[in-house]
Amino acid sequence: MPHMRCRLTLAYRLLVDLVRRLPPFRRSVAQVAAYRTAWEQANEASLLADGPLWLVLGDSAAQGVGASSHESGYVGVVRDRLAAADGRPWRIVNVSRSGARTREVVDVQWPAGVEALAGLLPELVTAVVGGNDAMRTPEQQWRRNIDDLCAALPSGAVVATVARGVFERRVQRVNAHLRTTAAAAGLRVADLWAFTGAPYKGLYADGFHPNDAGYLQWADALSAALGLPSTPARPGDPRGP
Repeated sequence: MPHMRCRLTLAYRLLVDLVRRLPPFRRSVAQVAAYRTAWEQANEASLLADGPLWLVLGDSAAQGVGASSHESGYVGVVRDRLAAADGRPWRIVNVSRSGARTREVVDVQWPAGVEALAGLLPELVTAVVGGNDAMRTPEQQWRRNIDDLCAALPSGAVVATVARGVFERRVQRVNAHLRTTAAAAGLRVADLWAFTGAPYKGLYADGFHPNDAGYLQWADALSAALGLPSTPARPGDPRGP
């Protein structure tokens, strides 16, 4: 079994390397470093400003990879909806990382976020992660990591199901586990599974990362969990019927 696991891991890495060479993914790969830098700079500015704080944990989706700018992903959209709803200048401290899985959010990002806030209390904490787990983490380990994540986060924080389109049978099982575990821990759930799905045309930048229109679906899922209105789909909008 260990030898089989090593072969599968090598095959996965070779496949990832091949896919990253394709034109749509080259753009996304280039965005990873650029968007990380943009959020690091934005974090510094946020900590010097005034207003309610939102601590963002997660993976490349939290970074906005695939969108036209780092603020055109779901984080920027939801921030604008929060500000529109209560009239306050919401600040974001985004410590997510492209490629992250649930275990990293528990062991690295959550402690790093608390440290970065230096005693400041965030009014909102979100941990939207799992797409990379769906491809790389054994299911039982993934479930245990979700248990640890839900136990670590403060009451009222938002976690999310995994969006549709990746290993859907096992994702459905893990999503059900997350919903139950989050409810028991007093967490809110952004149900990405319920807000995504076919037809996918016009919603993805590279077949994996959403584009601006695709991230509106994610923003709608977060907005529903937070009790915020979503933006109605316009005629021709890929989110619409």
